[in-house]
Amino acid sequence: HPLLAPAHALMLLALGLYLGRVDEPRKAVAIWALGIGLVLGGLLTLPLADPDTDRGLLPLALVCAVLVAAGRTGPAALVATLCALAGMLVGLGSGDPGFAPWQRFLTIGGSVVGALLITGQLAFWGELLGRHPRLAHGTAIGQRILGGWLVAISLLMLVLGWVGPLGRTGG
Repeated sequence: HPLLAPAHALMLLALGLYLGRVDEPRKAVAIWALGIGLVLGGLLTLPLADPDTDRGLLPLALVCAVLVAAGRTGPAALVATLCALAGMLVGLGSGDPGFAPWQRFLTIGGSVVGALLITGQLAFWGELLGRHPRLAHGTAIGQRILGGWLVAISLLMLVLGWVGPLGRTGG
């Protein structure tokens, strides 16, 4: 499940917050791009097994978080590309090569559904609260604060992944 892998959870949270700030026509295309990316990534697990997708997910989460913190959305092509890449990497990282084929299919299917539900719900509620006259300003501030926290978490995870585990001794 995407919530069991920290990089997957961070990516879906950042993407959901990001899509909550995107207007409806671009959001519809983005959700389709996410779904297609998830399915393609899931299919690619068959020949590629389970590659290290964290190296791709964390920079993407950082980009989404920076856009949320800055209060920007970007052009439609950027929105769709971020969603497609995130979906492909989450799908690709969801298949465990140790599972039997049927179990692997169910695992990937569950990850696809879970990722779409998580991202879709965050986007829906972010947009809904952002349109409410009394809540719009506070929602925008809250989203930007969460975006700032996600920037910090993404950077921390990227640096820790780059330098290696804590407590490793040199020599």
